[in-house]
Amino acid sequence: MTETMRDRLRRISVFANAGPIDVKESELPENPVPMVAEWILAAHAAGQPEPHAMSLCTVGAGGLPSSRVLLVKDIDSDRLFFATPADSRKGVDIASNPHVAAHFYWPATGRQVRLTGTASGLDRDASERDFAERGRGSRLAAHLHRPGPLPDRRTAHEEFERLDALHADRVPCPPSWTLYAITPAEVEFWQASTDRVHHRVRYLRENPRGTAGDTVWKRELLWP
Repeated sequence: MTETMRDRLRRISVFANAGPIDVKESELPENPVPMVAEWILAAHAAGQPEPHAMSLCTVGAGGLPSSRVLLVKDIDSDRLFFATPADSRKGVDIASNPHVAAHFYWPATGRQVRLTGTASGLDRDASERDFAERGRGSRLAAHLHRPGPLPDRRTAHEEFERLDALHADRVPCPPSWTLYAITPAEVEFWQASTDRVHHRVRYLRENPRGTAGDTVWKRELLWP
């Protein structure tokens, strides 16, 4: 009998690193955003490659969703940060619709985090500081961004070499380079359990950012 893809997929083991639930409700913080950073660091300590890789979903002017994986560059008490050219697809999407969704998954710890919120570009100084902190290869690659299709891979390599020679002393920050901040309105933490009674905790922002007083979060458990 011919083995189907369905058969092959169903044989793959899941939740290999799930263990006892170690998230105690009594120890959950009032603010969920720093806990995202803690889970990233825990995944790194557990050997998860690129634990700061995050799927970012945007929606364009036509209502079509788009998703890609990028690296989070910083997290403070209220926001997560990433950078991209403002004229990239995600930058254009955010300009027309700032509502975004993001997702982390760490098989090494059996955990994931999903969040929704709004993204906004920061000022030029912040964007240039982010660019300056990147490695030379990353800074050169940022100048390869072009609208439209690429004729072939050789063209990209030749342009990279040209830029490397042109900016031998210093790689300038492209005008479109922008550091973005995601301000979450909802954050959900999920931890796998071998008995499939997974642990889910959701935080909902109760007062919009920028209103008087500190941010207030509502915390609730969710069914597995």
